[in-house]
Amino acid sequence: MSGSIKGIAQTPVTDVGAGIQREALWKQEKGILAKINWYNVLIKALNGDIKGLTGEMLGIDQQLLESLEKVSGLIKDYKRVQETRNMLGKVMDIYTEKLPRLIQDDNFTNQQAVVIVQSFDLILDDSRQLVNTILKTILKDNLLMMDDKQRYDTINEVYLSVRRHYGTICYLYNKLLYASYLRSYESKNLEGFAMYYSLYK
Repeated sequence: MSGSIKGIAQTPVTDVGAGIQREALWKQEKGILAKINWYNVLIKALNGDIKGLTGEMLGIDQQLLESLEKVSGLIKDYKRVQETRNMLGKVMDIYTEKLPRLIQDDNFTNQQAVVIVQSFDLILDDSRQLVNTILKTILKDNLLMMDDKQRYDTINEVYLSVRRHYGTICYLYNKLLYASYLRSYESKNLEGFAMYYSLYK
């Protein structure tokens, strides 16, 4: 993408009309915030706390919902589960904190900002499927009959699924951040880039 970006100084969008357009792009992108909620659902399930979740919401019946509560309560303190929750928290941080800043980055044109949102939105389309897959994986132990190794293998499967998802999101974000860095380098405004992305903190 960097080759197609105009060489302009690295700043947030300052033109009022363009700024409003990009802010609206983020806020009105169809279903994007609703999709982010699926990460919250998964964090709750991995935290042994499914209050507020319903079988209808998760696509499972009441019996499986009760099983999910038992199993998630059993596995919530496993180190791998804690690491998985931490990764999901980082995913949400990218969408709620870092992506809006990318969209406002004046190193990207308005058209490129649209493409950025659409790209992240495509990944979000996988979030519900990710949640469903992981819940089904957890529910393999719905009778609590697994031994320690079987349970660990199941938890590790969940961890690896989330890590792949997280890796895809990080790859896209870092690639775009590097594109902005290159434009700032070319315009001799690396300090502005660092300050804009709070790299001095």
